Amino acid sequence: MKLPDRILFVGAHCDDIELFAGGFLARACFERRAVGVLVFSDHRGVLEDGVAERARAEFRENLEWLAAETGHAPVDHSGEMLPACRGAFEARRADIYAAMEALRGDYDAVVTHAASDTNQDHRQVAAEARRVFKAHTTLLAGEFPNNDLGEFSPAVYVEIGERELEAKVRMVERYRTQDFGGRPYLAADVVRSLARVRGSQIREAAAEAFAVAGRVVLRA
Repeated sequence: MKLPDRILFVGAHCDDIELFAGGFLARACFERRAVGVLVFSDHRGVLEDGVAERARAEFRENLEWLAAETGHAPVDHSGEMLPACRGAFEARRADIYAAMEALRGDYDAVVTHAASDTNQDHRQVAAEARRVFKAHTTLLAGEFPNNDLGEFSPAVYVEIGERELEAKVRMVERYRTQDFGGRPYLAADVVRSLARVRGSQIREAAAEAFAVAGRVVLRA
């Protein structure tokens, strides 16, 4: 089955999309799909404001690099950056809903966080995505092993080639602002290893795995 024509990637924080779907994002751009991205926080509150601004810049730099590398630019729908992991996502859930609702008719598939993710911001985005897109698009949840306690159930596999895998590694490694506190999931060998394992499950060299987070919608 080919990729959907219009794909929206939604992350709570500015590094999330690259972590749970960087290969899928790169493949969609290489294949010239209509690609959108939406994030809600640059980690301010966890990071000092100046460092958070740099994290937001790292996200923009990844999008610019991906556009140059693939010849196809994702559309960044992100707006105001919320404080991370401080209850702001719960307090502003209506704004998160509205930001996604505004894009509801523009995409055929949405990729976001798993509802079982242990990060509170990730869970809130997942909850709002399920409310917004339940009758409109296919909704998939990306894999975030660091925050999975065994509830993530992969059912959809997206094959990625070497160029997509290396694009993911490059974009994840770009986040120098996140390189603190011992975070092995940012390491290139960890990113490659997970992709190899998921690829082996479908007899391919590399893949990313996703759970079905809502409904799978196939329209004419």
